[in-house]
Amino acid sequence: MKTLRFFLASIAIVAMFASCGNKEPQPQPGPGTEDKSADPGKEGESTDPEAPKSTECKLESITITAGPYTLEPFIDPVDKSIEISYMPDEYRYLDAATIEVTISDKATITPDPSQPIDFTVDGGVTLTVTAEDGEHKTEYNVYLAAAEFSEKVEKVWEKKFGQLGLGTKANFDCGIAFVDREHFAFADLQVFDLQGNKVGTLNTEGVTGLQVYGDGTVKSNKELVSMSNDENGVLVAMTAFTGELEEGGTGCNSEVYAWVNGWDKAPVKVYGPVGYQCNYMSVAGDVTGDFILNFRTRVTAVPQMHHVLVYKDGKYFNGDGSSAATWFGPKIEHPCNDGCWGQQLSFFTGNPDDGFVVWDSLAAAELGDTGNASSAFYVYGGFSEYFPEGANMTDIPAIEETALKGQVTWARWDSVGQAYNYGNHALGHVRAFLYNGIKYIIAASSSWPCTWITIQKAEDIVLDDEETDEIDESEANYLLPTTKVDGFAQCNPCSAFVYDPETGVGHVVYVSPNVKVLAFDILYR
Repeated sequence: MKTLRFFLASIAIVAMFASCGNKEPQPQPGPGTEDKSADPGKEGESTDPEAPKSTECKLESITITAGPYTLEPFIDPVDKSIEISYMPDEYRYLDAATIEVTISDKATITPDPSQPIDFTVDGGVTLTVTAEDGEHKTEYNVYLAAAEFSEKVEKVWEKKFGQLGLGTKANFDCGIAFVDREHFAFADLQVFDLQGNKVGTLNTEGVTGLQVYGDGTVKSNKELVSMSNDENGVLVAMTAFTGELEEGGTGCNSEVYAWVNGWDKAPVKVYGPVGYQCNYMSVAGDVTGDFILNFRTRVTAVPQMHHVLVYKDGKYFNGDGSSAATWFGPKIEHPCNDGCWGQQLSFFTGNPDDGFVVWDSLAAAELGDTGNASSAFYVYGGFSEYFPEGANMTDIPAIEETALKGQVTWARWDSVGQAYNYGNHALGHVRAFLYNGIKYIIAASSSWPCTWITIQKAEDIVLDDEETDEIDESEANYLLPTTKVDGFAQCNPCSAFVYDPETGVGHVVYVSPNVKVLAFDILYR
């Protein structure tokens, strides 16, 4: 063993000396095999053989931004199609939508995602993903599919005036409106969250006056006369000042303000002054863009004329201080009750051609009788129909109107009472709005001693089949069947609506003065 170890060690020593003493030149790498780690060569030069270009051309994900909405389409990798499922209120934005995509590495896509795409065109849109090699391509056919849904109404809460700390509303006009999508205000300037908790007081900095005037006297101080909100929840309210006027003398001036910067910031004047207290104001559209402001004239003549002011691009006044709105004066030929207790217009959008609804304090005289009757609600078409080119505004156009029906179920109080089933006392309010592209109204009506709220369709009204009675119109036409709100009241109910596109929920607040405030949500089933 010892001899073997010595022999191996000797061989190792001989090998070591043989290696160190080898002076023969060693083989060198050939062209293209040099180690460039220490000598990168000229900057920008490729040091590797040209790699083959990718043939991958796959669309891995897509997100669509359509107006305020974000949609996640379904990609079918088998038949290479993309389905965009949309709600009705999303469709109008799909004609100029933008996309964000994830595609195969080094691939490209057309049309250009940085540019708006019209997904509503006939035949649909084709997105083409082209591989790096420029030869391999995959075409994805994009098509639209209306989502299947139905709406429902849920009652969120009901609180008495005392619980909310509200006082008596001094006049018949609307005393509630949203101030954003998460808060509403009452005419006494208190602001509440969607659960009915007080969060603050409306900022009225710069407002000329806060009085309610009627019957020759000031009926209330520090109160808004009439309230509404635009489609984004921006508060618009009418104020009045009674007393000495800047131009001399005494009287009543009305002005309209919008809280475009938030309810806790000073408002902006959008109209006025008008030399009397205006009534039954409403607003529709976007007060920072295109919108409609309307209110009733002070006269009680029949037919009743209304002021309708159509604004464009958020411009309120001209350089000379005059109103920048275009004025219309539609007349509604309904006698109204007791010298016009009330009549109000409410538009669905900021475009007058989208139509409007009239709430009218229906007179029994219109039905050939005397005394009270009920509230009535009529749907009209757009202004192109109401005011055809060359029409005289003093004329009353012979256009179609649709009288809506409520669902008060008790026996008629007499042969003509409750003609349209909205109670038997002719005071109320209407709020027209769109929910998922469908026209609805909130019909507020009254009786003694209670009020009623109905949320119903204002288009595509479903009627029972006269022969088979297969369709129950009470289910088809109503989100909220006519619902009674008990308690003694002044019978001047009103409501407000705002839609939250982030949640898809429509929020409703309803006032049965001076007793209760109710909150409802409209949402998908």
